[in-house]
Amino acid sequence: MSNIKKLIIAASLAVAAIGTYLYACGGDWGWGYYYNSIFAPEVTVNKKPYEPLYMEPDNLFYNGDYITAGTLSFRNDDLADWKKYLAQNLTDEAISYFMYDPNALPDIEKYNSAPDKGKVSLTKPIPQKNSGVVTNFFTVLGFARGNEHITNVTYDPWDYDQSINRERTQNTEIQKAEKLFRNAAASTDPFFANRMWLQVLRLKFYSNNRSSVISFFNETHNSQPKNSIYYRGLHYLAGAYKAQGNYAKANAALATLFNTKYNYKQTATFEYHPLRDYEVNQIASSLPADEQCALWAMQGYYGNEETAMQKILTINPKSPHIDFLLSRYVNIIEAKINEIEIEDLESYHQQRRKIITTNFNTDWVIQTANKANVSNPYIWNAAAGYLEVFKNNYYEAKDFLQKAEAQAKDPLQKVQVRLIDIFNEITALNAIDSGDETRLLKRLQWFENSPILKKSENRLRDVFITDFTKAYLSRLYKERGNDLMSEIILPQRHYLTNAQNSIRIEQFLLKPDKTDWEKHWAKQYRFTLGEIYESRALYAFYKGDIDEAIAQMRKTPFEDTRQYDSKAEKWVDIKVKRSEAKLPANPFNGFITDCHDCEHQKGVRNPYSMLSFLEKVKEMQQKLEQGEDVYNNALLLGNAFYNCTYFGNSRFFYSNRVLGESGDLGVEKENEDFLLSMNFAKKYYQIAQQNATNDEQRAKIAYMLAKVERNEFHNQTYFYKGEWYGAGYKEIIFKDWNGFKELRKYPHTKYYKEVLKECGYFKKVANRR
Repeated sequence: MSNIKKLIIAASLAVAAIGTYLYACGGDWGWGYYYNSIFAPEVTVNKKPYEPLYMEPDNLFYNGDYITAGTLSFRNDDLADWKKYLAQNLTDEAISYFMYDPNALPDIEKYNSAPDKGKVSLTKPIPQKNSGVVTNFFTVLGFARGNEHITNVTYDPWDYDQSINRERTQNTEIQKAEKLFRNAAASTDPFFANRMWLQVLRLKFYSNNRSSVISFFNETHNSQPKNSIYYRGLHYLAGAYKAQGNYAKANAALATLFNTKYNYKQTATFEYHPLRDYEVNQIASSLPADEQCALWAMQGYYGNEETAMQKILTINPKSPHIDFLLSRYVNIIEAKINEIEIEDLESYHQQRRKIITTNFNTDWVIQTANKANVSNPYIWNAAAGYLEVFKNNYYEAKDFLQKAEAQAKDPLQKVQVRLIDIFNEITALNAIDSGDETRLLKRLQWFENSPILKKSENRLRDVFITDFTKAYLSRLYKERGNDLMSEIILPQRHYLTNAQNSIRIEQFLLKPDKTDWEKHWAKQYRFTLGEIYESRALYAFYKGDIDEAIAQMRKTPFEDTRQYDSKAEKWVDIKVKRSEAKLPANPFNGFITDCHDCEHQKGVRNPYSMLSFLEKVKEMQQKLEQGEDVYNNALLLGNAFYNCTYFGNSRFFYSNRVLGESGDLGVEKENEDFLLSMNFAKKYYQIAQQNATNDEQRAKIAYMLAKVERNEFHNQTYFYKGEWYGAGYKEIIFKDWNGFKELRKYPHTKYYKEVLKECGYFKKVANRR
């Protein structure tokens, strides 16, 4: 559950509302839902007042659009109305100050209590202090702003004491306001009467007798003009009915609000209380047709969009309230279908057709689109075309999409149609030949180069098309026996671990006579030749084939990349060879503690590159074979193989996208056998141990073998089980390793004393016999 959001609807001159609300939204944006969607309501509906009502599974309102004081702000309208009423009697700046400045209340009270208005001195100048309209202005403000400590309080219903002890407006204040209203209504100043009418409703709503709103409204509303003030008063009426539990009348009032030109659609929908369909029918029978449609629109928002839309189509097929429901309906369907994994094309088509025909009844959408007697035929044709795609009706989908494109009102709507059409073209393929490739290439090139789609603010949903196209085409090629194109279009994990596959991909990427289709996908292939050659070098290294590792590493070409230039403080384009990448620490070092960050921070004066490191390993192996300085060469080789595992200082060495490794916490399951293996490190340490010539050497190699033994224990106990975050409080993390026992034979050595100083685990067992 995401953060609790307070719904504050200020009820003063600027905002008249039901009160203060709180709702808990369901969670963060549903990214999975968004990425499975093509049908963008911002484009297909394209009506700003309805935008909060678009489909989003994880939030009550679209994009987490919470209702705030600004949602129902009438500030601009109110300022304009008062400026017109006051004429030259008050400056625009003064009007705005007295109406909205948080420090203005003392001035308002000072003016209203002054026996001689002409002599009162206020913060802002008033040219005509004795004017009747000025007096009326301050009278209204006295009620509106003088009661804000009651009517504009933000309270949290989870705080029970606060909600129980809320202050209420006083009867004397209500009586005074009502008297002023009735006197004004009998006079020739309808503007003042209209504003006082709203203040009476507002005060009654926040009193101990909220129901008094109902009788007062019913008695007086017919004499009020149908302006924003009237609908704010109606909003209080809806709240009063809702407080009584009279949801039928509350919902009827909310339907009127939903249907107005004022921005009540989100607020009215939030306050709407869903009922059974037969109850909604009963309420609708007493409302005008447009308000019936509004009622069903809110009902559909909380329940069955299909039923609500069919009701609206019966009442008024041209109602504008139906479009957002249709977008929600389509979004619900596509969310169900577009999550299907494409593991088998025949099964994929069967599944989506089953869903669209069994879980949903969409024939009526097709029929409505064909009738064309709706307010927005574009969205109906686009929706019908999209739904026909799910039914595997390629040509029927084409017909509807062509109509929609012709009816599109702007470039975004045209692009929306083309996205659905690409989806239709792709899913219609059961086989693929050169003609299909040529035709699809033009579509995909448009898709990738469209200026509109390149704009992040376009609000179209194109991510799914990208991923789906690759998944579908990859599967199509695979089922037709072309594993190579299948891999090029959508790389599969570990495909390149097979040497033959790696060679085939290399040959394809180097192939000089590619078709335009092949060029398109080769350019998009996930891995570069440099990464492929480097991966081969790594696989060879961990098998102990250093000659092959060197040969493959030498093949890495110069490749374009972006690198941050810290001196210039900007990103720059450079060409690099992966073989020339520098290791962050000396891989031939072997310290008592494995503090890799410490080594990286110190830096290396002459760091090894990927290639020069391999060449140095080869050089040491040759010396070892020749019996030259066996102890030191074996020790250094042990360190090298140790540091190129997960436990060493050179995780950077195996950072490669083909391997799926970036040197972070843990390693991929399929790489555990070699990235966690201590076999080569142990082999060379044991050679060094056998060729040690003094106790210092014996002590050092004993400790190195203890580290190997520790790592092998951690592998078996934790890492092979996927437990990368270490042991629990009572779990074992070290033992008296055989290497520790061997090391205790050399307490007289300098190295022993260094270990005793730096390794707390050894210190715990140092005195054991």
